[in-house]
Amino acid sequence: MTPAEREEALERREANAALLASKLEKDRAALEAEIAASGAASKAATAINRALQADAAKKIKDLEAQCVQWEAKLAKLKVEAGKAGPVAPEPAPGRSAKEIEAETAEMEAARARVAADRAALNEQRAAFEREAAEARAKLKAEAHSLAELRTKLVAVRSEIEGGVKAREAEVRRKEAGLEAERQKLQAAADSLMRDEAQQHEQRAKLEAQVAALAAKEVMFEERSRQLQERLKNFART
Repeated sequence: MTPAEREEALERREANAALLASKLEKDRAALEAEIAASGAASKAATAINRALQADAAKKIKDLEAQCVQWEAKLAKLKVEAGKAGPVAPEPAPGRSAKEIEAETAEMEAARARVAADRAALNEQRAAFEREAAEARAKLKAEAHSLAELRTKLVAVRSEIEGGVKAREAEVRRKEAGLEAERQKLQAAADSLMRDEAQQHEQRAKLEAQVAALAAKEVMFEERSRQLQERLKNFART
């Protein structure tokens, strides 16, 4: 694999690592948003539960106060009826027997209404307790889910940090390897340049030697020609 291919592969790995880190960061943000939403829902449910409990307590107090008032009136009527006597009761001053009977009937009706209201209140209390138990169970389940989400978030965060650290270590290792290869290539290039310079110097020397040999050859040919002419002249003489 050439250095360019290695750098390209390293860039692809870094891009994939960046995409993975971005995806993990989005998942972490989604988990945090879900945790925040669960916490807000839990707080809202707690507030609603408290408001319902306060309203129910207020209604109970109001009904109990009304019961006390009606019971006091009924006791008063009973006392008045006891004073009147069992046989041919004399009407109380300013009040007739019919009025007392009517008021007694009204009190009985009021007592029946109070009993009905109390039964309805008990039913509402039971329903409220069931709803409160369901809400508590739901809150407990949400708390458990929230704890699981926090655990997952911690695991995802640890995985992200571990992946980032591993990628950083790998990138540093790759960079160190590339730097070492770059230095080797630079050293090889420097060596090649020195070899080229030496070859150029040797070529220049060889060219100078060839030129000197060519000059010597020309001089030798000239001397050979002169010697041949002398031999010819000597032969003629």
